[in-house]
Amino acid sequence: MKTLLNKWFIAGCLIWLVVFIMRKLNHPLPFINGYVDDAIAIPIIANLGLWFQRVVIIKSNYYVLSIWHVVFITVYVALVFEGLLPMLSKTYTADWVDVLLYIIGGVFFYKVMNEPVVEVRDKST
Repeated sequence: MKTLLNKWFIAGCLIWLVVFIMRKLNHPLPFINGYVDDAIAIPIIANLGLWFQRVVIIKSNYYVLSIWHVVFITVYVALVFEGLLPMLSKTYTADWVDVLLYIIGGVFFYKVMNEPVVEVRDKST
């Protein structure tokens, strides 16, 4: 459960929530709506995947995603959102800047967020 309490994950979810609410109110935030949400997409998705692996599959807080897991998530999201969906719907547009932001988000997740949960033990006992 502590995987979902990662400060970067919580911050990313709060940013996404603000973007979502502002879109619904017809007041999108240009820079955040256009770029920041793409940069936080991979860290949020990968952290949810890491949580699922730790809780359901591996059942260990020491488990971390391999570089290949993060690369797969990044490539998959880029192909779907910047390749496939723009071909299928006029609602979506392909933007190579978004792909770069997905990659930056993937690197950030792998280097900063993808760490084992270490329990701090009380030394007084």
